[in-house]
Amino acid sequence: MISIIIPTFNREKYLIRALASLGAQNFSPDKFEILILDNNSTDGTKTASEKFIARNNRHQIRYILETEPGLLSGRHRGALEAQGDILIFIDDDIEADVNWLQALADSFTDTTVQLVGGRNLPKYEIEPPKWIEWFWCPHPYGRFCGYLSLLDFGSEIREISANYVWGLNFSIRKKALFELGGFHPDCLPSHLQHFQGDGETGLTRQANKLGYRAIYQPRALVFHHITKERLTPEYFEKRFFYQGICDSYTQIRESQGKLNKKNLQERVKAALLGLKDTLLIASGRIKLSEKQKLHRKFNKAYRKGYEFHQSAVRNNPKLLEWVLKKDYWDYTLPQL
Repeated sequence: MISIIIPTFNREKYLIRALASLGAQNFSPDKFEILILDNNSTDGTKTASEKFIARNNRHQIRYILETEPGLLSGRHRGALEAQGDILIFIDDDIEADVNWLQALADSFTDTTVQLVGGRNLPKYEIEPPKWIEWFWCPHPYGRFCGYLSLLDFGSEIREISANYVWGLNFSIRKKALFELGGFHPDCLPSHLQHFQGDGETGLTRQANKLGYRAIYQPRALVFHHITKERLTPEYFEKRFFYQGICDSYTQIRESQGKLNKKNLQERVKAALLGLKDTLLIASGRIKLSEKQKLHRKFNKAYRKGYEFHQSAVRNNPKLLEWVLKKDYWDYTLPQL
């Protein structure tokens, strides 16, 4: 049995498309289940889910309400409720190719494989601006754009670092998920950002350390809906800020609770250099390209996110305890 777990929050329009793509799979309905984890949505998510269940009575589908905020609550509740030995976590804004599930099932026939990632291609709402190309990173197998969760490593099955198995198209043996300690906090509302963690990254880093085998399966193809709002500098600025928080969380856990003591010195140095550059730019002695301007803006947002989290943890011992938790299976946000 395979369990597909879809955490969702207030994205009824996209969820309907994701569910439709799952209902159209070239795979026997009696071999998989779909778990819809509603993170306390206030739109029509519940009604849309119930209609989908009614229309697809040959499929095994469950709607589960999970009120604890954040992506982690849906992921872990789904894992605990799942009947399958293989768990597939997807985002609610993807559409899966009709052969996606068969490709993943085929991948796990090799008992040495513990994690499987796929090809994640864009489905843009509007024509993307040219500067988006600056954020695609080359790789020996192809290329990827982490800030939009896009990855294309070509048409061959390849052994990869588990860090390239991304949350929108993330498959893992259930036994391995529990052995690795599960996921870390992720995708919290803005007023709860101090509780943010590094999502699936902590799990995949641990998988790499322990030698768990991960593969890229090109036929496990999903299309990721990229809204027009995500194709703006404002979105990327927020995304870089968020990444700074995630990386601070990772650094604290990897150092077993030691905050980055160099942070203050680096902040002062960066501020002085930034002031010098600002004066030179204002005087016309330095002219920045559009690419350089965007990178400076986004890197500044990243540093702000990193410093925000470091400061929050430094000032609250309970938050440090949260960051250093062994695992988050008893996921409830603490009262600080």
